[in-house]
Amino acid sequence: MTNTASLRAWLILLALTGLSTGLAETHLAGSAVLIPVLLATLLKGRIVIDAFMGLRHAPVLWRVTVLGWLVAVVGLIAFAFHTSQN
Repeated sequence: MTNTASLRAWLILLALTGLSTGLAETHLAGSAVLIPVLLATLLKGRIVIDAFMGLRHAPVLWRVTVLGWLVAVVGLIAFAFHTSQN
């Protein structure tokens, strides 16, 4: 990965973190905050997996395993939030 690509990935991660933090500071409730924050988390995880863990060109099994883990964790967080709201 080139320095330019690393810098671009890092800046995107920084912007998504700022977006998530900004949403948290609005004190909105429920799904209005949860959905965008979890989507940003998925996108950030994908960037980290592809760019910084070096799995962009890894065998499909490794990519699917790590991305599946990420989706499972985010899905469980969404499920836990949903069940706590009822």
